[in-house]
Amino acid sequence: MTGSRRGTALGAMTASLVVIAGVYLIVIVAGAAPLWAPAAFVLALATLFVATMVLGAGRAGRGLGRLVWPFTFVWLILAAGFGAVLLLRPAAPADPTLWLGLPPRAAVILYGIGILPALVLPLAYALTFDE
Repeated sequence: MTGSRRGTALGAMTASLVVIAGVYLIVIVAGAAPLWAPAAFVLALATLFVATMVLGAGRAGRGLGRLVWPFTFVWLILAAGFGAVLLLRPAAPADPTLWLGLPPRAAVILYGIGILPALVLPLAYALTFDE
């Protein structure tokens, strides 16, 4: 992995952790979350996850190559999934709405945030292994 790619990934991780800690601090001090806090938290969390993957996938002397596209896709899936969880209304005990056997929020977390990236990334790594 080149020094600049590693530095960029570490910088993204650091910035994400600062944003997440800042949101927590503001909520603790203010007692309520400002309107921008959930969006900042979602974007920082997705960035933190993908930056960690970039550090793990880096190769000495070369960039990420074609892995940029799967990582971008995973970042979009994570941001959309965490955002959807925050936007979906809480499940009411009297409301039997289920998505693939789970309440909507749990289904988004399990299937969208958990399983979908776990299907995409191993396939991307396998297809680019020889590079």
